[in-house]
Amino acid sequence: MRNFLTAVCVLSITAIANVNANHMLDTVEGLQLAKQYDQSRTDINVADYWVSEKLDGIRARWNGTELLTRNGNKIFAPTWFTANWPETTIDGELWIGRGEFERTASIVLSTLTNIELHSVANASSSTVSSADTIAAANSLSAKRWAKVRFMAFDMPMMGEPFGRRLNRLNSLSKSTPNPTFAVIPQFKLTSIASLDEKLEQVTQEGGEGLMLHHEQALYTSGRSDKLLKVKRFEDAEGKVLALLPGKGRFKGMMGSLLVETREGIQFKLGTGFSENERQSPPAIGSWVTFKYYGLTKNGKPKFASYLRTRPQTDLPK
Repeated sequence: MRNFLTAVCVLSITAIANVNANHMLDTVEGLQLAKQYDQSRTDINVADYWVSEKLDGIRARWNGTELLTRNGNKIFAPTWFTANWPETTIDGELWIGRGEFERTASIVLSTLTNIELHSVANASSSTVSSADTIAAANSLSAKRWAKVRFMAFDMPMMGEPFGRRLNRLNSLSKSTPNPTFAVIPQFKLTSIASLDEKLEQVTQEGGEGLMLHHEQALYTSGRSDKLLKVKRFEDAEGKVLALLPGKGRFKGMMGSLLVETREGIQFKLGTGFSENERQSPPAIGSWVTFKYYGLTKNGKPKFASYLRTRPQTDLPK
């Protein structure tokens, strides 16, 4: 009887341990978002953080079967693009290269697959066969997606510190036989001075900035002070309220935008536009991303400059 009770106790403890172990690997719902790095903070030891370049692409989550935007909308990637990817949840950035945000967004946020299926469904009433339609659609899709890569940077695993999550990611990358799947290179720096030096190098080469991820940080939904973005400037989104006419050499074109931030601050955004963008400006009601250098006492962005139009499907909720 005593042996029987001992066996029951051992089995119970084992079962509880297994439940806890499985719970530790549960997926965190929602996305983890970065906070802006504050250079005045004195509690940051750079050596405790993994550092990577901040890629200017489209944030995406691979749920093991399909790609989703930050708002949970399906991304219509070609089948070959995600072939043989890991059957687990991974956060990453769909990216082509530095300065290629607009091009990346036009490709990965396209609903081309829906158009392909519609074309195939109507092929019987056309002189083009279904096989020809599919082949043409696949060829177009392949060309558009050929230079895109999914640059993984985290796994939303409950209870695992970032250092371990990074090790898992690197192991998955080595065992994934598809060059479209990669892990953003992570490295260590030892001081604020080395961080500033690296930031200067990346910025001079056309990069946007750096990311700091505390090696012991757990994955949490929402803004985390253990995940920091380090840039020469800050950026934010604003909704276009009006197009204001240009003067002088910009006469007959858009001169500036009247925009409103999420905090309800309105201001004119008049720099950072190319001549083509002034001739075909962002639509009223659309959202634009702008960079700035601090705020005035009234809360308006200082030295604000247009960066890009933000696709509606890529806006945070």
